[in-house]
Amino acid sequence: MIARLQAVAIAVVATLLLGAGVRPPGLGDVRAIAVERTASHTRVVIELSRQSPFSVGELDGGRRLYVDIDEVWIEPHVASARSIDGPTGLRVVRGGQNTLRRSRVVLELADGTPMPAISTLDAPFRIVAELPLLPPTPDVATGPDTEDWDQRAVRRIAIDAGHGGKDPGAIGVNKAREANIVLAISRELRRELEGRGFEVVMTRSSDVFLPLEARTDIANRRDADLFISVHANAARNRKLAGVETYLLDTRYDRQTARVAARENGTTVAQLSELHKILASLRLGNNERYAARYAELVQNALVSRLRRSYPGTVDLGVKRGPFLVLFQADMPAILVEVGFTTNPSEGARLATAKFARLAAQGIADGVSDYREQQARRLVARR
Repeated sequence: MIARLQAVAIAVVATLLLGAGVRPPGLGDVRAIAVERTASHTRVVIELSRQSPFSVGELDGGRRLYVDIDEVWIEPHVASARSIDGPTGLRVVRGGQNTLRRSRVVLELADGTPMPAISTLDAPFRIVAELPLLPPTPDVATGPDTEDWDQRAVRRIAIDAGHGGKDPGAIGVNKAREANIVLAISRELRRELEGRGFEVVMTRSSDVFLPLEARTDIANRRDADLFISVHANAARNRKLAGVETYLLDTRYDRQTARVAARENGTTVAQLSELHKILASLRLGNNERYAARYAELVQNALVSRLRRSYPGTVDLGVKRGPFLVLFQADMPAILVEVGFTTNPSEGARLATAKFARLAAQGIADGVSDYREQQARRLVARR
């Protein structure tokens, strides 16, 4: 009986403290709750002062999703309810201090909106709820050709040199590091694109380490129109060679799974969780545009390389679960410029000549996309 009375007393005190807004010591903070919109998704980003455990659940038969975050405090100005206008898939986002040591963020979903996919980002730690938007019913005059093109002009390109810093990437012929090879190509690509009138955003310009999610974060914040991540391949079979370009998708084969796992810094088995998140989303217009973008870059890159290296193998365009492409708000692709582990191909990857030719080929593809996009936009006026 005494223990029961003590429990009741503790609960009463906790309720009084919570009602009075008294914050216990040692808690982190919910710094902000942001709603970001793109043509194909709505993203709710919950930014915390530190990494904290959290859980997700559904209320009202799935019409409300809640995120409970332990050991954090949310101030009233951050928690205040916001009505969301427009076709975002959301009605209201609000927060609150659920218990003295747990905050809750609630997303009220619009009718017909699929449940969001939940992921996290680091530096700072963020919990991200991604809602796919159902595409509008096409007009009678809208045909397949008009749907294959984005409506924004192509001006700003985000270049991501893969790996870097403590992550050297693949180690190939003569101990060449993938991180150095792709940084040299990316620098040449920046010069090439700027010479063609593009604005360029570099995720890294030196040998530094960046988490994968930070790379697309940079591109998103700078409002890039296209994103390209530059990589070099590797394989146990030293005979494998060739150029291939990837876009984000749930469809992939065993070989693609191995490539994605290596570039993601995971195992093939760990890809299953990302696959589940991807499968829960309706991959929208960006992926459709990325398919055309990838084809143009792949074809132009192979064509340019074959002028100096006639034996360059065209491995084509493929699809896979690449984390660096996952949160891009624009058409995004990943290019593997060759195999560091192939004796002849690996040796030339680290040369200034190859960096220049690869940059020219990629820039040719980007220019082709810009020109075809511009013609499409003019035709629709």
